[in-house]
Amino acid sequence: MISRRDLLCAGALAPLSTYSFAAPAYKAGKEYLTVHPMAPTPADKIEVVEFFAYTCPHCLQFHPVFHEWAQKAPEDVSIRICPVAWQPKYLPFTDTYFALEALGLLDSLSMPFFESIIYQTRSYNFDSATRDIHDFMVEAGVDGAKWDATFNSFGVKNKSRNATMLWNAYQIDSTPMVGVGGKFTTGPHLAGSRQGTPAVIDYLVDQMRTLRK
Repeated sequence: MISRRDLLCAGALAPLSTYSFAAPAYKAGKEYLTVHPMAPTPADKIEVVEFFAYTCPHCLQFHPVFHEWAQKAPEDVSIRICPVAWQPKYLPFTDTYFALEALGLLDSLSMPFFESIIYQTRSYNFDSATRDIHDFMVEAGVDGAKWDATFNSFGVKNKSRNATMLWNAYQIDSTPMVGVGGKFTTGPHLAGSRQGTPAVIDYLVDQMRTLRK
């Protein structure tokens, strides 16, 4: 788990004649947190948000687990990915996510870019990363002028501002985290493991269905 502070300084088996499994008992303050006041969220579907930072190694490990869950998400659930920048100097990484999205390159370049940061396969100046990010994209085959125009566009900057407002509204102070319906958050450090987190997400989605009835 990477926190803002760091950067700034199976169900129970019942003893019956036939096997049965009890529903998991998750508690607020333990496996998940409740958001007060609620964060903004769509009214038509239960939005599940993955909060991550390109500078967070735990996020890199958790993303495939979340992605697998998201691929099988119920029809009443929508998925959103929200990059987090703890300080203004990290905003170029947020802009990068939305620039890749705008160019239709998330599937092909987001993970290689992520890995290049975490595994340090290339050097990034984290106090001023824009040029290094540009160089990575050009080396990956993206037209430099097109990248710069997209990276600096109003649309990308606006999405970055909205992302900042969203993770603040969810009161996110560590990554990776998952927001559910504007009402709940959870993550591997709360659920107990990366692999255990999807079950908590499912539980919170069910809680949102009940609250919305």
